[in-house]
Amino acid sequence: MRAVADLIESAFAGGLDPDGRRMLRWMRRLSRVGWIGWVLNYWLLPPAAHPFGFVWEVDGRIVGNASLLRVEGCPRRWVLSNVAVYPDHRRRGIGRALVQASIDMVQRRRGEVILLQVERDNRDAQVLYASYGFRPLSTRTTWVRRKYQALPVTAEYGLARRRKRGEWHEQWELARRVYPEGLIWPFPVAASLFHPHSLTGAFGLHSMRHWVWSEGGKLLASLVARRGIERGSWRLILVAEPQARGRVEVGLLARVLDDLTPSDHIVLDYPAGLAEVELRELGFQPERTLTWMAFDMSNYLNG
Repeated sequence: MRAVADLIESAFAGGLDPDGRRMLRWMRRLSRVGWIGWVLNYWLLPPAAHPFGFVWEVDGRIVGNASLLRVEGCPRRWVLSNVAVYPDHRRRGIGRALVQASIDMVQRRRGEVILLQVERDNRDAQVLYASYGFRPLSTRTTWVRRKYQALPVTAEYGLARRRKRGEWHEQWELARRVYPEGLIWPFPVAASLFHPHSLTGAFGLHSMRHWVWSEGGKLLASLVARRGIERGSWRLILVAEPQARGRVEVGLLARVLDDLTPSDHIVLDYPAGLAEVELRELGFQPERTLTWMAFDMSNYLNG
């Protein structure tokens, strides 16, 4: 675990989020107690800490890694992640061998699709994946809004309002049409993200909140706020019809930010290149931009 954690940190140090860094710390701690740590790993850490996959060794040292995970609740859907090779061992075909071994493993386990995320500016990695048949699905920027930032006085709500319970199905249909690849990495669009949970609301838990933008009786945009694991944190999911983009984001986000508290930490993933000026004006800052890619196993089998 320690050797893999060191390799992952070396390769992705600039792109690790707090959860990723926390997971690596725990992998190192548990590695100190041998096989007991390996067992505890399955109880204390998320599945990403103990995936399937492959490593490449040279003289007893792990110099390459590729991790594979089944998507929870979607056994035919797999994620390829942490494909990394130390700089002094690159350009030797190790990365290609790890990717090929991963594809073959998913084939043996009757998977249907392999998903991965890659930095938008990492052209070498994108070329490598494309050579195997991975195709880009979308490119999204993660925006972060820190605590205690005031809204600009010019921000207006427009037609943004709280969602009515009966509109949840329209939200779901909009999301499936605009983002067929999914909203939350690496899951497909699920009705449960929009369906009213009356029991949860009755006890005042409100783990999710919803706002919409409608014109002429048609729902053009939707915004969902999901409560994060850490206290005072929220993750926003914004979906807008292509023809409405550029004029609905500010109103919806301003309404949401006004409804939440100034001490909240907020994260939003949104298609790269859209509403960037407006998001900055609302206090959001870009953190990273990732391209989603997919490998269709049916094409591989037919080939």
